[in-house]
Amino acid sequence: MTDAPYAGLRPFHADEIDVFFGRESHIDQLLEKLDQSRFLGVVGTSGCGKSSLIKAGLIPALQTGFLARAGARWRVAEMRPGDRPLERLADALLADSALGPERGGHPLANALTLASLRRGPLGLAEILTDTPLPERTQLLLLVDQFEEIFRYHQHGDRDQADAFVALLLQAATRTDLPIYVVITMRSDFLGDCTIFDGLPEALNESQYLTPRLDREQRRAAIVGPASVFGGKVEPRLVNRLLNDMGDEPDQLPLMQHLMMRLWTEAHHAGTKTQHGQHIALTVADYETVGGFANALSQHADEAFAEL
Repeated sequence: MTDAPYAGLRPFHADEIDVFFGRESHIDQLLEKLDQSRFLGVVGTSGCGKSSLIKAGLIPALQTGFLARAGARWRVAEMRPGDRPLERLADALLADSALGPERGGHPLANALTLASLRRGPLGLAEILTDTPLPERTQLLLLVDQFEEIFRYHQHGDRDQADAFVALLLQAATRTDLPIYVVITMRSDFLGDCTIFDGLPEALNESQYLTPRLDREQRRAAIVGPASVFGGKVEPRLVNRLLNDMGDEPDQLPLMQHLMMRLWTEAHHAGTKTQHGQHIALTVADYETVGGFANALSQHADEAFAEL
């Protein structure tokens, strides 16, 4: 369990499922999609919560066994393409949370894994064939901020970008191998997918457009985390927050940041016992920190970072 109820401007982590509220129905929808296809594209606007939905929602649900066909034993290889997509893929595969226990002990593990990936579109499938996982264990390959591959295709090595996408698509077609591929991508890059063979077809087959939270879901995201830590949010403050933030999805990072700030200042004021049982956040606290307008003006660049 996390040591604070609100994540602030950063994405939620997998160990923060206890304070990840408001997305329960969306997690169920992701599980249904993944049960139908081993390749899933999760798309949405910047700041809408795509990464958090996967890391604190889908992955813990998988590890709890909610994808019954696949079981509850999951390894996770997480990466961003950046400016070295194949190298980053090799690093992700060799992480302790992924294939590291079976493949990472060799002194040349990284070089051998990278060489396999560079051999062709079947390279990732061959790595999995050569690296048996324990029985009923699946590998989830998460490519976060997949849109980085489009910039790399344009300004870096086009052939390597093509090879990277081909590796993902080929591996996801192998139902005989224990691998599922999930990418997160900003929706304004959807049109760019046509530059890669097979990617539009894969996304047409299995795509999830991240919904905005409705008012009740946003209420849960405000009240739920505090209650986990024994605190509470004054009903008047909840309504004020909901009204001030509106229903735009890019307000979620600001809301998390604002709640984290309110909670932190309550800690510093000494109004808590162990785990913050005595913390009660009020409209007066909200007005003291300047509300949404102040949060937006002070943290505009950070607030719309990818979550």
